[in-house]
Amino acid sequence: MSSLDKGIRILKLLGEPPYEYGLKEIADSLAMGRSGAFKLLDAMKGEHVVIQDPSTKKYHLGPVMLRLGRVYGELKGLEELADPILTYIHRTSGETTYLTLWEGNRAFPAYKKSSPEGVYGYNDFIGKSIPLNAGASAMVLCAYQGEEQIRSLLEQAELPKRTPLTETDPERLMELYAAIRERGHVLEDRTFSLEHVCLAVPVFDRNGEVWSCLCLAAATEKATEERITQWLQLLKDGAEELSTKLQFRR
Repeated sequence: MSSLDKGIRILKLLGEPPYEYGLKEIADSLAMGRSGAFKLLDAMKGEHVVIQDPSTKKYHLGPVMLRLGRVYGELKGLEELADPILTYIHRTSGETTYLTLWEGNRAFPAYKKSSPEGVYGYNDFIGKSIPLNAGASAMVLCAYQGEEQIRSLLEQAELPKRTPLTETDPERLMELYAAIRERGHVLEDRTFSLEHVCLAVPVFDRNGEVWSCLCLAAATEKATEERITQWLQLLKDGAEELSTKLQFRR
Protein backbone atom coordinates (compact mmCIF):
# COMPACT_ATOMS: atom_id res chain seq x y z
CA MET A 1 0.00 0.00 0.00
CA SER A 2 1.40 3.37 -1.01
CA SER A 3 1.80 6.34 1.32
CA LEU A 4 -1.01 8.07 -0.55
CA ASP A 5 -3.34 5.14 0.09
CA LYS A 6 -2.43 5.15 3.77
CA GLY A 7 -2.94 8.90 4.03
CA ILE A 8 -6.39 8.62 2.48
CA ARG A 9 -7.30 5.86 4.92
CA ILE A 10 -6.23 8.07 7.81
CA LEU A 11 -8.44 10.90 6.56
CA LYS A 12 -11.42 8.58 6.24
CA LEU A 13 -10.85 7.26 9.75
CA LEU A 14 -10.74 10.79 11.16
CA GLY A 15 -14.04 11.42 9.41
CA GLU A 16 -15.75 8.80 11.59
CA PRO A 17 -16.91 9.17 15.22
CA PRO A 18 -15.42 10.07 17.64
CA TYR A 19 -13.45 12.18 15.07
CA GLU A 20 -10.35 12.33 17.27
CA TYR A 21 -7.81 9.50 17.49
CA GLY A 22 -4.47 8.96 19.13
CA LEU A 23 -1.43 7.66 17.27
CA LYS A 24 -1.85 4.11 18.61
CA GLU A 25 -5.56 4.08 17.73
CA ILE A 26 -4.82 5.19 14.18
CA ALA A 27 -1.98 2.73 13.68
CA ASP A 28 -3.97 -0.18 15.14
CA SER A 29 -7.18 0.62 13.25
CA LEU A 30 -5.38 0.73 9.92
CA ALA A 31 -2.88 -2.07 10.64
CA MET A 32 0.06 0.30 10.27
CA GLY A 33 3.30 0.63 12.19
CA ARG A 34 3.37 3.53 14.64
CA SER A 35 6.49 5.06 13.12
CA GLY A 36 4.98 4.99 9.64
CA ALA A 37 1.68 6.43 10.87
CA PHE A 38 3.55 9.16 12.76
CA LYS A 39 5.51 10.19 9.65
CA LEU A 40 2.34 10.45 7.59
CA LEU A 41 0.50 12.38 10.28
CA ASP A 42 3.45 14.72 10.71
CA ALA A 43 3.47 15.47 6.97
CA MET A 44 -0.30 16.00 7.00
CA LYS A 45 0.03 18.35 9.97
CA GLY A 46 2.51 20.41 7.99
CA GLU A 47 -0.11 20.92 5.28
CA HIS A 48 -2.87 21.63 7.84
CA VAL A 49 -4.81 18.61 6.64
CA VAL A 50 -4.86 17.26 10.19
CA ILE A 51 -4.35 18.94 13.56
CA GLN A 52 -3.01 17.45 16.77
CA ASP A 53 -4.59 18.62 20.00
CA PRO A 54 -1.71 19.82 22.23
CA SER A 55 -3.39 18.60 25.44
CA THR A 56 -4.76 15.18 24.40
CA LYS A 57 -2.19 14.51 21.64
CA LYS A 58 -5.05 13.19 19.53
CA TYR A 59 -5.45 14.01 15.84
CA HIS A 60 -8.48 15.42 14.04
CA LEU A 61 -9.22 16.84 10.61
CA GLY A 62 -7.79 20.27 9.85
CA PRO A 63 -9.27 23.42 8.25
CA VAL A 64 -8.06 22.45 4.78
CA MET A 65 -10.72 19.72 4.73
CA LEU A 66 -13.46 22.27 5.39
CA ARG A 67 -12.28 24.38 2.47
CA LEU A 68 -12.05 21.38 0.15
CA GLY A 69 -15.51 20.24 1.18
CA ARG A 70 -16.94 23.64 0.35
CA VAL A 71 -15.19 23.62 -3.02
CA TYR A 72 -16.79 20.26 -3.83
CA GLY A 73 -20.20 21.49 -2.71
CA GLU A 74 -19.95 24.62 -4.83
CA LEU A 75 -18.68 22.68 -7.84
CA LYS A 76 -21.62 20.30 -7.70
CA GLY A 77 -24.01 23.04 -6.58
CA LEU A 78 -25.68 20.51 -4.31
CA GLU A 79 -26.66 22.70 -1.39
CA GLU A 80 -27.91 25.46 -3.67
CA LEU A 81 -29.99 23.02 -5.72
CA ALA A 82 -31.16 20.76 -2.91
CA ASP A 83 -32.05 23.33 -0.24
CA PRO A 84 -35.38 24.55 -1.70
CA ILE A 85 -36.40 20.98 -2.49
CA LEU A 86 -35.60 19.73 1.00
CA THR A 87 -37.36 22.74 2.51
CA TYR A 88 -40.52 22.12 0.48
CA ILE A 89 -40.69 18.43 1.33
CA HIS A 90 -40.06 19.14 5.02
CA ARG A 91 -42.71 21.86 5.22
CA THR A 92 -45.26 19.83 3.29
CA SER A 93 -44.76 16.58 5.18
CA GLY A 94 -43.69 17.97 8.55
CA GLU A 95 -41.05 15.27 8.70
CA THR A 96 -37.25 15.20 8.63
CA THR A 97 -35.91 15.30 5.08
CA TYR A 98 -32.30 14.94 4.01
CA LEU A 99 -29.93 14.40 1.11
CA THR A 100 -27.44 11.53 1.35
CA LEU A 101 -24.29 11.20 -0.76
CA TRP A 102 -22.26 8.19 -1.89
CA GLU A 103 -18.53 8.23 -1.20
CA GLY A 104 -17.38 5.16 -3.15
CA ASN A 105 -17.92 2.63 -0.38
CA ARG A 106 -20.16 4.38 2.12
CA ALA A 107 -23.16 6.67 2.37
CA PHE A 108 -23.50 9.74 4.57
CA PRO A 109 -26.18 12.42 5.00
CA ALA A 110 -24.95 15.80 3.76
CA TYR A 111 -27.88 18.21 4.19
CA LYS A 112 -31.10 18.02 6.19
CA LYS A 113 -34.24 19.92 7.11
CA SER A 114 -35.97 19.07 10.37
CA SER A 115 -37.82 20.53 13.31
CA PRO A 116 -36.57 20.11 16.89
CA GLU A 117 -39.36 17.67 17.73
CA GLY A 118 -38.90 15.64 14.56
CA VAL A 119 -36.77 12.56 13.88
CA TYR A 120 -33.08 13.49 14.22
CA GLY A 121 -34.18 17.03 15.09
CA TYR A 122 -31.53 17.38 17.77
CA ASN A 123 -29.32 14.50 16.66
CA ASP A 124 -26.96 15.88 14.04
CA PHE A 125 -26.14 12.82 11.96
CA ILE A 126 -24.70 14.84 9.07
CA GLY A 127 -21.48 13.26 7.81
CA LYS A 128 -21.89 10.01 9.71
CA SER A 129 -21.74 6.69 7.84
CA ILE A 130 -24.95 4.70 7.47
CA PRO A 131 -24.83 0.87 7.42
CA LEU A 132 -25.33 -0.55 3.93
CA ASN A 133 -27.79 -3.12 5.26
CA ALA A 134 -29.99 -0.90 7.42
CA GLY A 135 -30.38 2.77 6.53
CA ALA A 136 -32.74 3.47 3.64
CA SER A 137 -30.45 6.00 1.98
CA ALA A 138 -27.41 3.73 2.17
CA MET A 139 -29.41 0.83 0.77
CA VAL A 140 -30.77 2.77 -2.19
CA LEU A 141 -27.35 4.21 -3.02
CA CYS A 142 -25.63 0.84 -2.71
CA ALA A 143 -28.31 -0.78 -4.87
CA TYR A 144 -27.31 1.34 -7.88
CA GLN A 145 -23.55 0.64 -7.75
CA GLY A 146 -23.50 -2.45 -9.96
CA GLU A 147 -23.72 -6.08 -8.89
CA GLU A 148 -19.99 -6.84 -8.85
CA GLN A 149 -19.18 -3.74 -6.81
CA ILE A 150 -22.05 -4.41 -4.40
CA ARG A 151 -20.75 -7.91 -3.68
CA SER A 152 -17.29 -6.52 -3.06
CA LEU A 153 -18.70 -3.88 -0.72
CA LEU A 154 -20.67 -6.44 1.27
CA GLU A 155 -17.56 -8.61 1.68
CA GLN A 156 -15.68 -5.72 3.27
CA ALA A 157 -18.40 -3.82 5.12
CA GLU A 158 -19.67 -4.35 8.63
CA LEU A 159 -23.32 -5.42 8.53
CA PRO A 160 -24.60 -4.68 12.03
CA LYS A 161 -27.79 -6.23 13.36
CA ARG A 162 -29.31 -2.94 14.49
CA THR A 163 -32.78 -4.36 15.17
CA PRO A 164 -34.35 -7.84 15.02
CA LEU A 165 -35.60 -6.89 11.54
CA THR A 166 -32.18 -5.98 10.12
CA GLU A 167 -30.95 -8.23 7.30
CA THR A 168 -27.31 -9.29 7.52
CA ASP A 169 -27.10 -12.11 4.96
CA PRO A 170 -25.24 -10.87 1.84
CA GLU A 171 -27.23 -13.00 -0.60
CA ARG A 172 -30.53 -11.84 0.82
CA LEU A 173 -29.27 -8.26 0.67
CA MET A 174 -28.44 -8.71 -3.02
CA GLU A 175 -32.09 -9.67 -3.54
CA LEU A 176 -33.24 -6.62 -1.61
CA TYR A 177 -31.02 -4.32 -3.70
CA ALA A 178 -32.43 -5.81 -6.90
CA ALA A 179 -35.96 -5.17 -5.63
CA ILE A 180 -35.00 -1.56 -4.80
CA ARG A 181 -33.79 -0.99 -8.37
CA GLU A 182 -36.99 -2.50 -9.74
CA ARG A 183 -39.24 -0.33 -7.54
CA GLY A 184 -37.08 2.78 -7.76
CA HIS A 185 -37.25 3.45 -4.03
CA VAL A 186 -36.83 1.82 -0.65
CA LEU A 187 -39.04 1.79 2.43
CA GLU A 188 -36.85 0.94 5.40
CA ASP A 189 -39.28 -0.24 8.05
CA ARG A 190 -37.63 -0.49 11.49
CA THR A 191 -34.43 -2.12 10.25
CA PHE A 192 -32.32 0.87 11.37
CA SER A 193 -34.38 1.84 14.40
CA LEU A 194 -37.57 0.34 15.82
CA GLU A 195 -38.87 3.85 16.43
CA HIS A 196 -38.41 5.12 12.87
CA VAL A 197 -39.24 4.36 9.27
CA CYS A 198 -37.45 5.93 6.33
CA LEU A 199 -38.09 6.36 2.62
CA ALA A 200 -35.38 7.01 0.04
CA VAL A 201 -35.36 7.56 -3.71
CA PRO A 202 -32.31 7.83 -6.02
CA VAL A 203 -31.24 11.02 -7.75
CA PHE A 204 -29.73 10.49 -11.21
CA ASP A 205 -27.07 12.83 -12.54
CA ARG A 206 -26.62 13.78 -16.20
CA ASN A 207 -24.60 10.60 -16.81
CA GLY A 208 -27.37 8.40 -15.43
CA GLU A 209 -25.36 7.62 -12.32
CA VAL A 210 -26.63 7.60 -8.75
CA TRP A 211 -24.45 9.20 -6.10
CA SER A 212 -27.13 10.97 -4.08
CA CYS A 213 -30.64 10.33 -2.86
CA LEU A 214 -33.53 12.13 -1.17
CA CYS A 215 -34.83 10.71 2.08
CA LEU A 216 -37.62 11.21 4.60
CA ALA A 217 -37.62 9.85 8.16
CA ALA A 218 -40.63 9.70 10.46
CA ALA A 219 -41.77 8.10 13.70
CA THR A 220 -43.14 4.60 13.16
CA GLU A 221 -46.59 5.45 14.52
CA LYS A 222 -47.00 8.19 11.88
CA ALA A 223 -46.27 5.90 8.95
CA THR A 224 -49.77 5.05 7.76
CA GLU A 225 -50.21 3.64 4.27
CA GLU A 226 -51.77 6.90 3.10
CA ARG A 227 -48.92 9.02 4.46
CA ILE A 228 -46.26 6.74 3.04
CA THR A 229 -47.86 7.12 -0.39
CA GLN A 230 -47.87 10.91 -0.03
CA TRP A 231 -44.29 11.03 1.27
CA LEU A 232 -43.06 8.82 -1.54
CA GLN A 233 -44.62 11.07 -4.17
CA LEU A 234 -43.01 14.13 -2.58
CA LEU A 235 -39.62 12.44 -2.69
CA LYS A 236 -40.03 11.22 -6.26
CA ASP A 237 -41.08 14.67 -7.45
CA GLY A 238 -38.17 16.24 -5.56
CA ALA A 239 -35.67 13.71 -6.94
CA GLU A 240 -36.90 14.31 -10.48
CA GLU A 241 -36.54 18.07 -10.02
CA LEU A 242 -33.05 17.72 -8.55
CA SER A 243 -32.02 15.33 -11.32
CA THR A 244 -33.24 17.82 -13.93
CA LYS A 245 -31.27 20.63 -12.30
CA LEU A 246 -28.16 18.47 -12.23
CA GLN A 247 -28.45 17.91 -15.97
CA PHE A 248 -27.58 21.56 -16.50
CA ARG A 249 -24.60 21.64 -14.15
CA ARG A 250 -21.24 21.46 -15.83
